[in-house]
Amino acid sequence: MNNFAVTVAWILAALFLGTAVLGFVPNPLLGKNAFFVTNVAHDLVHLASAVGFIVVAVLGEKAAVWFMQVFGVFHISIGLIGFMTLGPKTEGHLLNIIHINSFDNFLHLGSGILIVAAGWILRSYQHRFIFAHRRQA
Repeated sequence: MNNFAVTVAWILAALFLGTAVLGFVPNPLLGKNAFFVTNVAHDLVHLASAVGFIVVAVLGEKAAVWFMQVFGVFHISIGLIGFMTLGPKTEGHLLNIIHINSFDNFLHLGSGILIVAAGWILRSYQHRFIFAHRRQA
């Protein structure tokens, strides 16, 4: 792990994996009757997200940066679709499968913005590092 984009991808993989595992364990933060409402389908999506981040972390910097940009936009979209799906209700199902609530939508929107921003910032950081490294050689 010699670059920051790969490190961030590993951190996001750990966060999504932790979220997936936490969803299967009764707790007040994440689960069926918790602050952030999830069901098995929602927990499996978190697990798939963790696997995606693990794969791109192994593949390297370019894959990690690209995945963060795409995944961030996807996550923002999930938050927006969640708001449109729920409307004035506080709880419901995304695509009639994934159990969500308003707090989930805010979290998806916020984390999506952070992840896509990380992808774009790391992309520009990646180019600066390459040029700075070439000048030293």
